[in-house]
Amino acid sequence: MRLVSLTMCKKIKLLWILTMLTAGVVKAQSDNSPYSRYGLGDVLPSQNIMSRGIGGVSAAYADVISVNFHNPASYAKLKRSTFDFGLEVDSRTLRVFDPPRKFSSVSPIISYIQLGVPLSRTRNWGMNIGLRPVTRINYKIQRDELNPNSADSISTLFEGHGGTYEVYTGTGFSIKNLSVGFNVGYLFGSKDYSTKRYIVTDSVFYYPSLHENNANFGGIFANAGFQYTIKVNKTDMFRLGGFGSLKSTYHANREEVVKTFEQNATTGQIDSIDVVKHVNTSGNIVYPSTYGVGVMFYKGDKWLVGADFTQTKWSDYRFFDETDAVQDSWMFHLGGQLLPDATSVNKSYWNRVTYRAGFNYGRNYVHVNGQDQPMWGASIGFGFPMRPPSYTNQYSIINTSFEFGKRGNTSNVIQENYFKVGIGLTLSDIWFIKKVYE
Repeated sequence: MRLVSLTMCKKIKLLWILTMLTAGVVKAQSDNSPYSRYGLGDVLPSQNIMSRGIGGVSAAYADVISVNFHNPASYAKLKRSTFDFGLEVDSRTLRVFDPPRKFSSVSPIISYIQLGVPLSRTRNWGMNIGLRPVTRINYKIQRDELNPNSADSISTLFEGHGGTYEVYTGTGFSIKNLSVGFNVGYLFGSKDYSTKRYIVTDSVFYYPSLHENNANFGGIFANAGFQYTIKVNKTDMFRLGGFGSLKSTYHANREEVVKTFEQNATTGQIDSIDVVKHVNTSGNIVYPSTYGVGVMFYKGDKWLVGADFTQTKWSDYRFFDETDAVQDSWMFHLGGQLLPDATSVNKSYWNRVTYRAGFNYGRNYVHVNGQDQPMWGASIGFGFPMRPPSYTNQYSIINTSFEFGKRGNTSNVIQENYFKVGIGLTLSDIWFIKKVYE
C-alpha cells in the first residue's frame, strides 16, 4: 500500500487558497505600458524565480527539486514531487523627455504554477504540468490637441487590454549524460484595443467616436530542449543546454466596430448612437520562433556560474497577415549562486541560505520610428530553506529575486525603468512511500 504525505497536501491546499486570493488582486492591477500595444504585448519573464535571481540563466540549469520549465530537459533530474508557485510585484516608471513627464505604476502578477513529478527516480525520468502568462497588454494614453486660433479641441484616448497564456504538460528523461525533454500545451489569449475621440467646438456639437478591435486566438504549441553533462571530477561538472520552439500559427477571430456614442457622466456606461462599421472576421496569428543556448559550471553543491543567449524572430510575427513595429530580439544572460554549507543543520541558518546575482543585456522586440530599444537588467536573489531536510522526505524553500532594469534610452520617445520583486514557493516531497510495517 502507498500513502501520500498529508503535510504536503496541507501545504498545497494553503497555496491554492493563496493563489485564489492573489488572482483577485491581479485583476485590480494598475500597470500602464504603452509599448505593450505592439506584437502581443509586453513579453513576461519565462524563467522561474530562482533563475531570475541569477540574471535569467536557465538553459543548462537543473537540480533534483527545481522545476525549470524554460528547458524541459531539466525534468529528468526531478527526484521529489515539487509544487512551485511564483508571484511578483512589478513597479514601472515611464519617462518622456519632450516635454519632460513621468508616470509610475505598480501591479502584482502570478508568474507561474508548476507541478513536477519524478516518474522514475532511478531511470531519471520526470514530468511537469504548468500554467503561466506569456505576454500582457495594458495601456491607457490620452492625447489632447488644441486649436491656437479658437477654443476647439480634440481629445483622443487610446486603451488596450489582453495577453497570452500557456497551459501545458511536459516530460524529460536522461540517457547517460544526455537529457532531452519537451512541452506540449495550449496557447490562448486576446488582444483588445480601442480609440475614443472627442471633438469640442463652439459652434457645432459632435458625438464622440469609438474604434474597437477585439481579437481572440488559440492553438497547440510545443517546445523542446536538451542538456549534456560533462564530468570534471566526482563533484564538479560542466553542463551544456539548449531549448527552442518553431514558428507557430494560431487561429483567431476578430471583431471590428466603429460607432458614435454618448457616455453617462455618472456611471461611465457607453450607449451607441450610430454604428458605422461592425465586422467579424477569421484569420491567423503567426507567433515567432525562439531558441536559446547556454553553459553552466557546477562546483559541487557550493557554487555555480552560467551564461545564456536567447533570440526570438519577431520579424516573422503576423496579426491577420499584418506586420507590426517589431523586430528580432535577443538577450545575453550571466549569473551565479553560492551556497555556503547545505549540511550545516546545527550551525548558522545563513550558511544554508543560497545567495544569487546576475545581469542581462539585449535588444527589445519593439522597433518604433526606426529606433532600437536597448534593454539591460541586474538582479540579486536568495533561497531561504523553510526547514532542514534531515529525517524527512520534505524540502521546502522560499526563492526571492530583486530585479532592476531599463528599456530604451534618451533617443527613444519613452524610456521605461522597472523594479520587480519576485517570490517563489517551492514545496517538495516524496509523495508515494511504501509501508515498511503492516
